[in-house]
Amino acid sequence: MKRVLTHQGAGSSVWIKQVLAAFGLAALLVSASGAFAASPNLSSTLPRGGQRGSEVRVTFLGSQLADAEEILFHYEGITAKDLKVVDAKKVEATLVIAPDCRIGEHHVRIRCKSGISYARNFWVSQFPNVDEVEPNDDFEAPQKIDLNVTVEAEAKPEETDYYLVSAKKGQRISVEIEGLRINNITNNIAIDPFVSILDKDRFELASADGSALLKQESVLSVIVPEDGEYIVEVRDSAYQGRGRYRAHIGTFPRPTAIYPAGGKAGEEQEFTLIGDKKGTYKVKEKLPPKADVMDHGIFAAHEGLFPPSPNLVRISEFANALEVEPNNSYKEATAVGAVPVAMNGILETEGDEDYFMFTAKKGENFRFQVYANRIGSPVDPVLTIYDAKMKSLGSSDDADGTKDSRVDFKCAADGEYFVRVKDMLSRGGADFVYRIEPEKSVPSITVTMPEMLRRNLQYRKQFNVPRGGYYAMTVNTARKGVSGDLVFELPALPKGVTWEAGTIDKSVSQFPILLKAAPDAPIAGGMYTLNAKTVDTENPVSGTFVQPLDFVRGPQNGVEYYTRYVDQLPIAVVEEIPYSVTIDQPKVPIVRNGTMKLKVRAHRKDGYDKKITVRFLWKPPGITTPATMTFNEKDTELEYEVNANATAALNTWNVNVLAESSGPTGVTMTASPFIKLTVEEPFVGMKLSMATAKQGETSSIVADVEHLRDFDGEADVQIFGLPAHSTTSVLKLKKGLENLDFPVATTEKTPVGQHKNLFCTVVVMKDGEPISQRVGMGGVFRVDPKPKEVKAAPAEAKPKVVAKVEKKEKPLSRLEQLRLEAKKEAAAP
Repeated sequence: MKRVLTHQGAGSSVWIKQVLAAFGLAALLVSASGAFAASPNLSSTLPRGGQRGSEVRVTFLGSQLADAEEILFHYEGITAKDLKVVDAKKVEATLVIAPDCRIGEHHVRIRCKSGISYARNFWVSQFPNVDEVEPNDDFEAPQKIDLNVTVEAEAKPEETDYYLVSAKKGQRISVEIEGLRINNITNNIAIDPFVSILDKDRFELASADGSALLKQESVLSVIVPEDGEYIVEVRDSAYQGRGRYRAHIGTFPRPTAIYPAGGKAGEEQEFTLIGDKKGTYKVKEKLPPKADVMDHGIFAAHEGLFPPSPNLVRISEFANALEVEPNNSYKEATAVGAVPVAMNGILETEGDEDYFMFTAKKGENFRFQVYANRIGSPVDPVLTIYDAKMKSLGSSDDADGTKDSRVDFKCAADGEYFVRVKDMLSRGGADFVYRIEPEKSVPSITVTMPEMLRRNLQYRKQFNVPRGGYYAMTVNTARKGVSGDLVFELPALPKGVTWEAGTIDKSVSQFPILLKAAPDAPIAGGMYTLNAKTVDTENPVSGTFVQPLDFVRGPQNGVEYYTRYVDQLPIAVVEEIPYSVTIDQPKVPIVRNGTMKLKVRAHRKDGYDKKITVRFLWKPPGITTPATMTFNEKDTELEYEVNANATAALNTWNVNVLAESSGPTGVTMTASPFIKLTVEEPFVGMKLSMATAKQGETSSIVADVEHLRDFDGEADVQIFGLPAHSTTSVLKLKKGLENLDFPVATTEKTPVGQHKNLFCTVVVMKDGEPISQRVGMGGVFRVDPKPKEVKAAPAEAKPKVVAKVEKKEKPLSRLEQLRLEAKKEAAAP
């Protein structure tokens, strides 16, 4: 499956990749009694588009839409009237599409009293809408339609849709599908369109499964061989479709390439349209006055009709150079003179290679960018730069996440150099158009917003400011060749809304903006411009905020398939919410390697008793905090710990918290007003000496003190990190004291071994508030085992006196007595 990587879905995403915007949760009906509401969620529209110069009744589908008030568009040409809220999931409105409205893709949002929704796309055609009529899945019973219509239809699994048209010999039949681009299914592709044109005998005249021009979207044209009826077949390429599509079917031109692929800003340029079945044709167009990273679309009319989608071109500040054939070797290279100049060509045949020769001066730096695949060309370019002796100075195939090439060139000496471009697979063709732009580094500021949720580039990019409350945004400012301080510009805002930011220090690239709505600000909103510019007015540089809109993400881990960009910011005043938050302004600074506890307060209204989660949306460099903290039901205070590391940026910064709470209608959000957080140098430095003690003994740890700046009074100093079953005292540190001696008492239970990572806290009181810093990190306290007791040798044992006991003779038995008597008688004389 091929990814859709348009000029705005891939090439532009190289230089801007930041993300955001929160949708509501469950779709719950909001009563008309002034209940607190949450941000609306717009998922899609029916139909998905309309004809210019007409009025079309459109149903907007989503959730939390019960308080809808207005339909917003990013571009001119469409307005809405007769808005009707059907229920919390459905809103209807009549869209009035001007006769001169730009054909193609537009972006639409719903503004409710509770906020502005995500952007979704809406498509404008030169043709009237025709609804699909089921059943039309039988080749023998197709739906009959006129030519030059746009069919609004639905793709279903294992289903093919057939449409019958009548045409004359030599007439052009073209088909272009808007399918993948118009569906919003989380991490999935609704339809990967396949199209074919067949005659009544089911002979296929042509088919298409994707295109170089529109990637996975199919385009197709044929010249009718004879009068008769023809069948247009539309289906998902894998028979797994499950979404809407719009099929433009008619006699319109469909060029597949435009040459040259760009022009100089503000000038009239003649373009040749290539690849249409009726042959090439030319148009002239006055290009926009300013070069833009978002490529320009040319709708090149032919025989009174336009292609449904444009051919893309680049707008540059420098002139064009067109290849002159033959230029297939460096000896035949097209000379373009000194760069920068845009080199344009076509790899017309298989194996074609094009060479250009340019001149540059020593020390000049250029980034050579190829624009081909990003602007709808089939070329997969390989770019190489050579010196005059044809030694390669750099080569590139794919770069910046695209199939297009990029080579950075630093000129080592004045002279002539060569550029070669070819296709990776040595392919070629009439529409294998490319453009090479040597971009010189110029000071610039890119204004974006950080990614707040992975794979969701609109998350928290709708700035809904509650009446009487605040909302905050964090803005990225990427400087290129700019080193000074910056400031923001918001030329216009909804009535009753003011903003605050301050100067963006040259040391930071990210900074907060705080929006505030007056209590009586009208409930309203729209699309607004945000700029960043240098404070230095002698060498002014500015940049405009650009937001990515990731309309389609695919099943491979939510990879971007179709992303567009808009240079406007949605801001609205919304209804009051039932709580607000503030931070008590600290009277003291935080010091490097210090810590501070900020008091955050929740102000609950009308008995509101839901949990409220707060977070720091932005933190100054070197400042860290817990990711979030939560007020439990009915809590009104909490302490948010702030830590400064050893290199925290010294300055006074605007900081605040963003708060959110899930109420009866979904998630509501607000911000606290700014407080000033000052970061200063620490008062003292300290080094802890290594100390030892035996279990049960008292030892001492000596701290050598370095006074870095003065403080009034005495500071409390305490050691942390001692082992269990050991104690010490809090000591007082005065000005001029060079060391502290901490007595450490151990017990027989104190663990034996080296106890590392000891440190001290030094607390200085000022204006009744503590200034706490950590010093002496890495101290060591060794505990040795208590010595074993040596037992005394036992005394010599005295000999025992044994008393003599007279042994009694055992009485003789009667037999023994007779024997004894006989013995005596025998011995007598």
